[in-house]
Amino acid sequence: MATRPATPSSIPSKLTANFVLPYSSELSGKELGILSVHEGKDVSKYFVSGGFAYVHANSFADIIAVEAVPLDHIDPNLVQKGLTDFTQKLSTASTDVEKAEAQIRIDVHSALNAALTG
Repeated sequence: MATRPATPSSIPSKLTANFVLPYSSELSGKELGILSVHEGKDVSKYFVSGGFAYVHANSFADIIAVEAVPLDHIDPNLVQKGLTDFTQKLSTASTDVEKAEAQIRIDVHSALNAALTG
């Protein structure tokens, strides 16, 4: 993403949504959720699967995300199907590894669903 002038943006974090403002400096871990980038009156929303954000004292923010997908590129029908499929897999999982993998996929699909419907 290109460098932009300082504008308010929201970053999902573990406890709360943090806002990048012209006078703050902060490092935070990002959780699953929506990253909103405001440029003038335009707002671009991305689903991020986690990472870090560092807000510099000059209000520029560095976002390091494992994945960042524009929200309008996510198919709600596939999210619902994935949530149903992985819930089924969790109920039939026989090993701890299978259960953990299914639970991770449920968590991601639940966060995707919340991002799309929220």
